Amino acid sequence: MALGEALSRCPALRLVPPDPARVAERWDELLARLEGIGAAVESGCPGEAFFAVDGLLGLYGGEVCDVLAAARGAARLGVRIAVAPTRFAAYVAACRGSRLPRGSSGEAIVPPRALRKFLGPVSVSALRRRLGVSEAEASALIATLKRLGLDTLGKLATLSADQVADRFGSLGLRALRLARGEDEPLRPREPPEELVCEIELPEGTAGAQLDRALELLVDRFLAVPARRGRTVLALRLSALLDSGGSWSAEQGFGRPTASARTIDLLLAPHLEMLPAPARTLRLRALALGPQSSDQLELTLGGVEPPRDRLAAAVREVRAVAGADALLKVLDVDPRSRIPERRVLLTPYPDR
Repeated sequence: MALGEALSRCPALRLVPPDPARVAERWDELLARLEGIGAAVESGCPGEAFFAVDGLLGLYGGEVCDVLAAARGAARLGVRIAVAPTRFAAYVAACRGSRLPRGSSGEAIVPPRALRKFLGPVSVSALRRRLGVSEAEASALIATLKRLGLDTLGKLATLSADQVADRFGSLGLRALRLARGEDEPLRPREPPEELVCEIELPEGTAGAQLDRALELLVDRFLAVPARRGRTVLALRLSALLDSGGSWSAEQGFGRPTASARTIDLLLAPHLEMLPAPARTLRLRALALGPQSSDQLELTLGGVEPPRDRLAAAVREVRAVAGADALLKVLDVDPRSRIPERRVLLTPYPDR
């Protein structure tokens, strides 16, 4: 049914604006709660999380059902949980839901000895999101397999690796391994450190004013005491929109940086993608690097650069008097009739 037709039939239908920033924040919180029970979690996208059960059995009475009960309690949401020898099999079992026999704790459980039997009748369409390629490439492979009569994982698993490689290449071999119940080891994430900074925007902030707001946000982010002088490897820039909903974009850096100018230059283009005026901007660290002083720098004559001496002095003053001990004036809107909007005070950069 088209959107217009749905609205004509039900004028009271309420559309909920997309809120990717809130989804990402809530998912990070859920992963942190799972890690709080001792799980080493791998998550490729919001909505999916994988962890090994074996290492947790000793913490929860030696029974799988007790570990799953702890995981469900940590999630605090209505989630689908399944247990299987491989990541792919667990994903399929969770998606199939009620069509599988369940253990005493209510979760679908696939024993190792029943893995090939379980995967056999599953459609090759289940491979679509697990091949690590684009939607178009995965769909093309699945369509070709079905045209050749290989519509289930069991039929695909009967082929030899040489046959599959000759016809489908490396992508086909990846699909064959999954169909045979083979998968790569889990790659648990490094739990991110909680480092967030947020500012509220005046109504109607746009253009150059929005760029200045980003500079202010970056300066404040780098001045947060919890950063402890560490560099940044990846950030998430998000915004709450005036019209409702949210927006977010993630930015990785080619190398660790604590330069406000570098971060500004890489984040500023993302602001052009804002779908509507924003009322709040937020920066969250996704990955932190080593201390700024640990990075190698080429200097001539062994003389310490003046910038480094100034940065050291700034850090010493902040250590004694606090994060807001040294500030600089940031021109926001010099032509504004409201004095408070012409300039703002922002933390002085230490790099």
